[in-house]
Amino acid sequence: MGSIDQRESEAEWARSLAEGRGGHSGFQLLAHGIEAHARRALLAERACHSLEVQSYIFEDGHSTRRLLRQLIQAAQRGVRVRLLLDDLSVGHQQYRLAKLDSHPNIEVRLFNPIPSGRRFTLTRLASLVLNARRLNRRMHNKLWLADRSLAIFGGRNLGDDYFSSDSRHLFIDIDALAVGGETPERLAQSFDAYWNHPLAVPLAKFARARDGQAWRALDDELERICAEPSRTGKEYDEALDELRRDDRDELARRLEWAAARVLWDDPEVAAMRGLPPRELRMSGKVVEEFDRVEHSLEVVSGYLIPHDLDGIDLFALLARGVKVMAITNALEATDVPLVHGGYAPWRKPLLAAGAKLYEIRYQPLTRSRMRARLRARTRLKLSRPRSNSLHAKTFAFDHDRLMIASFNLDPRSVWWNCELGVVIESVALNRELRGINAFGVLPEHSYEVRIDQGRLSWISDDGNGRLRCYHRERGNPWRRFQAWIARVLRLERLL
Repeated sequence: MGSIDQRESEAEWARSLAEGRGGHSGFQLLAHGIEAHARRALLAERACHSLEVQSYIFEDGHSTRRLLRQLIQAAQRGVRVRLLLDDLSVGHQQYRLAKLDSHPNIEVRLFNPIPSGRRFTLTRLASLVLNARRLNRRMHNKLWLADRSLAIFGGRNLGDDYFSSDSRHLFIDIDALAVGGETPERLAQSFDAYWNHPLAVPLAKFARARDGQAWRALDDELERICAEPSRTGKEYDEALDELRRDDRDELARRLEWAAARVLWDDPEVAAMRGLPPRELRMSGKVVEEFDRVEHSLEVVSGYLIPHDLDGIDLFALLARGVKVMAITNALEATDVPLVHGGYAPWRKPLLAAGAKLYEIRYQPLTRSRMRARLRARTRLKLSRPRSNSLHAKTFAFDHDRLMIASFNLDPRSVWWNCELGVVIESVALNRELRGINAFGVLPEHSYEVRIDQGRLSWISDDGNGRLRCYHRERGNPWRRFQAWIARVLRLERLL
């Protein structure tokens, strides 16, 4: 990158671009993992004053090592870096994060941390069980915010599976970039609400680096790892280089300017013993968005349990003639078969009420004609994972607005997790999202679930371009057993 002045002008450019637009922000959907990773890296690379990162999951891998290095490099330029992670996935990574935290410009905090027994896996698990009532409340939010003027939000956690790397598994996900206007400012307010809450505990309380310069050794280690030749590293580097070459006019051309509403749970809900009141929950605002729907709704939710959602009612929409299409995971594709057990009993009622229902397949794309379609939708190459699982959380309301969020349509997102989402008033982005959904429900990618004389069937491509009807959903015995247990024990409210 260029000088500090040039980096400062990046944020100023975002603000000046939004001048005269009535507080509207510029938005771009990030439907492909490689580009989503490159955008995060570029925001970190060009940040000058502050970089704030919030994530539910933080995994070690190609993608996170590169992003960690970007955080250190930003801190070296004088950028204040704040990293807020839900504690559930941190585990033994706390020692590496402690090295990161040793940098004077970087602070790491853990949300709702396990209070004791953190050193060993067994004692950590015991502590989790003994504190299950409190520790069941997780921070599911995802946010990447540069200079409080450019932000990425949505469904992606930090890990290789979320960024289309050369891993064994790919989470199909969507997030969005917001430039200028009120949206990044409101997202910054949401970050501050969590960062300053008592449940956001400094990592230093649990783990400290022995050496105050430990971050230097971490930076050297990350530099060495990132320099090792690999297909994944090459894809990430090429995508970042491509974005670097794009000038501001190119990004400005791709942005859609729109009004938006930022929704989030008050972090206090994670500290409550009982059910939190609606006025503190994001779901109360989501109810209002559902009530506004007049003609059609498209829901994409990796975990879908349309029951006990405190007013978010698909059946009420169907009863008043709204066309509802829902896309979720098939049993063979879900990463949590227990959740599928909570969802499965609702398929027949949804279909009988008139909903269209699709379930994402486990198999990745292999045929050249499908890869050609995908390449036509993006300038960036996509790697070919061995398996797919849907992780996106999006809502297309009528023809003129959409929500990109961390919020699944299930009781956990309504009652237990803290969530974050942005409702965007945009015909163009609504149309783009529906186009992505239309691609996802092609028979090569998903099963269309139907009901005929009370019996479910799954329609999909047989691998040779012909449709095939399955009368038993696909999934191994262990997955079937987990789904069955969830149904028998009626665990849907906890899933």
